Amino acid sequence: MPIRVNLLALEPHAHGYARLVIKGWKGSQQQLEFTLQRNSDDHYLHEGQKWSNNPFWFQVPEFPLAADGKSLEVLVGPQIVDTLLEGSVDTTFSFVLNEPATGTKDHGVVLPGRDVTSRAAGDEKAAPPVWKGIILADVVGSVPAPAAPVEAPPVVVAEPAPEPAPASEPVIEPVAAVVEPVRVEPAPAAPKPAAAGKKKAWLIPLIIALLAIIAAGVFFWLKNPATDTVASPAPTPAPLPTGAEACTLESMSTLPELTFVQTCIKKSPGSAELLEIINVAKANNHCGIAQRLYANRAQAGDMQIATAYAHEYDPKFHQASQCFAEPDKATAAYWYETILSHEPENAEAKARFEELKP
Repeated sequence: MPIRVNLLALEPHAHGYARLVIKGWKGSQQQLEFTLQRNSDDHYLHEGQKWSNNPFWFQVPEFPLAADGKSLEVLVGPQIVDTLLEGSVDTTFSFVLNEPATGTKDHGVVLPGRDVTSRAAGDEKAAPPVWKGIILADVVGSVPAPAAPVEAPPVVVAEPAPEPAPASEPVIEPVAAVVEPVRVEPAPAAPKPAAAGKKKAWLIPLIIALLAIIAAGVFFWLKNPATDTVASPAPTPAPLPTGAEACTLESMSTLPELTFVQTCIKKSPGSAELLEIINVAKANNHCGIAQRLYANRAQAGDMQIATAYAHEYDPKFHQASQCFAEPDKATAAYWYETILSHEPENAEAKARFEELKP
């Protein structure tokens, strides 16, 4: 099943910093990496809060265990927190966690907590706060300290000084070595043409034989042209499915996950139809597709989809499946809160949020 990714505020609170909490990860804690991809243009977050269509992996040497002893958590700074909070209401961020050593990989959607704030909400010039003895400027996604590059210049300048002396010596030796052979070789070279002339008589039959073989090969090739060498035109890529085919099980099984979600969403299925598509994805263990479809439409303001997504995690409504094996109160509360941001008077969402909120 997909991992659950929450961005939670620190205690005490620190603007621009948060805990990135991973639930359901099956790999190790060591030498991990992750990517963040937004759904608006499928670009990936890079260092410096830049976006590119090329994947970028944030390196995490170790993911410590969270307080529950099961989840993983790591501190992240403004480069990640501010970027996630700057997204529009309908923007979602896909998260992929990878363990290169074993090839273990899983994905989810980042769910920012309601108390997480950007660096701009506080004093940007203030010194980085300390949380549990950790200077927050040093956490993943923060701007690196300026002390490192200051030490680099002395190392670079010190090495070039000794190089000129050894470089000048080898230049003289090759000149002497080249001059001597040029003057000595012409003398013995004179008698060799005579010997070469004597051997020409033996070479003529060989040349004639080679020419005969080549001529026979050319004649045979012209008589029987090789049809296999004709280059066939490169196959054109199959067009992406459209209409009713865009959201079928066959498309789920043949298209890349993200491509399927994009083409299916472009079809603009209604809420009831999309729920049927999600159920097909769940039944066939296309868990990433189900989760992406849920999150995309829920974030876009489809309250029926948002309610169904909240029910997947709500212990009161949860039905165990391969894709949603266990309930998760925090995730359910997040989606109920999303519903309330669109429909403040939604009685069910209000009641469930009050019961489930942390």
